[in-house]
Amino acid sequence: MTAMKTNTGVRVIELPEDRLPEAVDVLVRSFRDNPNFVHLFPDDAARVRALRCVQRACLRDALDAGRVYAATRGSDLLGVAAWLPPGGFPLLPGRQLRAAPDMLRVLAAAPRSLPRLLRFTAGAAKLHPAQPYWYLEAVGVDPSARGMGIGTRLLEPVLARADEAGLPCYLETMTERNVAWYRRLGFEVRISGVSFVPGGPPNWTMLRRPGQAA
Repeated sequence: MTAMKTNTGVRVIELPEDRLPEAVDVLVRSFRDNPNFVHLFPDDAARVRALRCVQRACLRDALDAGRVYAATRGSDLLGVAAWLPPGGFPLLPGRQLRAAPDMLRVLAAAPRSLPRLLRFTAGAAKLHPAQPYWYLEAVGVDPSARGMGIGTRLLEPVLARADEAGLPCYLETMTERNVAWYRRLGFEVRISGVSFVPGGPPNWTMLRRPGQAA
């Protein structure tokens, strides 16, 4: 009989800036086999290089403009969640400029894929709700630590903050099996099976209204 994993000893903290490289590594490992990123970056080695740039840009921006939470156990960083606050999306020109160096590195890593990535992000952006909301930009758990409840714990701080302020939370999930997990946290599907680029894999957009119990 296989023993169930537990999250004993796991702490959730705001990510210190000096641990950004570790957090990037966690997200790269978490998203490496994601259907959307496989579609955007078919070559595995190029995908890893490009994902490193994409996730670094995401986390740097969220550290500056939003909230980034990390799950740690001892000295190990096991999971990351990056949120943008109400009004934090879309990025204003100054924040886009700060992300430009990482986008240029994506171009160097996978020159044929950058136009697809830009179409992908534009397609996702068009579906965001109009009202103020907290936006879950990224959440990932190291594959070695899945099944420990870490993802739920990473989301709890902002879900509680949003409930207190009476604000919804919004996300996109690229994997159908995650829909049921997000439902348990109070999210409901807004749009089901939508492709952000022609011929791309399906995605689900989800919204959690304030006060929806996890």
